[in-house]
Amino acid sequence: MILVFLVTGLVTLSCQRWSPEEKPSAKTDVGETLVKEASAMKEPSARSALEAITARGELRVGMQVGYVPFQMLGDDGDLIGLEVDLAEMAARRLNVVLRVVRLTWQELIPSLLEGRTDVVMSGMTVTSERNVQVLFTTPVIETGRMFLVHASNGQQFKNLEDLNKPGIFVVSTPGGLGKSRIRELLPNASYREFPDRKRSIDEVLERRAHAFIDEEFSVRLACTAHSRSLTSRFKPITYEPISWAVRPRDLHWLNWLNNFIQQIRRDGRLDGLKKKWLRDYFLDISAPVK
Repeated sequence: MILVFLVTGLVTLSCQRWSPEEKPSAKTDVGETLVKEASAMKEPSARSALEAITARGELRVGMQVGYVPFQMLGDDGDLIGLEVDLAEMAARRLNVVLRVVRLTWQELIPSLLEGRTDVVMSGMTVTSERNVQVLFTTPVIETGRMFLVHASNGQQFKNLEDLNKPGIFVVSTPGGLGKSRIRELLPNASYREFPDRKRSIDEVLERRAHAFIDEEFSVRLACTAHSRSLTSRFKPITYEPISWAVRPRDLHWLNWLNNFIQQIRRDGRLDGLKKKWLRDYFLDISAPVK
């Protein structure tokens, strides 16, 4: 009797048919699970940051505070600067509140990729290495590396060719152009890196080095602080656009930011902010007359 039931059950199972829609599949179930898990892990990039900002009512901007004149602390301790004003302007245009997330330079891109910020506005120049990780907007400002020299050598070193001679010592900091690029530009000069800008500038002030190569705004700030001792022609020797970074594949948010930049450029608001910050800090410094 038991044998009959077993045989009957086996025959029933062997004869059972499933429609393509009903047939269970371990592969399909596992695949769906993996897709759901992957979607959860990639939640920051699953939908546009623009949608999340609107739903949240808050624009989270990653900044490293301390890069004059882009983002810095005012006398009362409040955040001020060119990109602070631009971030506030963007938040108003979105009709949301602004939250500046203060980070170290090394944290800016990881925090963006992890979804802890919506955009990086921190004086970041576009490089091929960074572009592998993030998308960049159209340039907000176009700048480049410059060099400063001691005021007593202002007439001797007018351009890059004047520095490209044996016996000329040029200094910079790590993270700048780099030794290989300096060697391309100045193959005949001697080059050395110092750990920070202050030490590099001191080398020129004390005439142990002939020139210091750095970002435009660092050069302008140094010439402001030491107006009687340092000078520069303020001519870029490289092209380094400053842009804002967003997460990869977030074309919706990137498109909004690009349109925003174009609008404030066309209506003059961007030029107004440039005049406000660059004039107040730098543009009152006149380059030596040719």
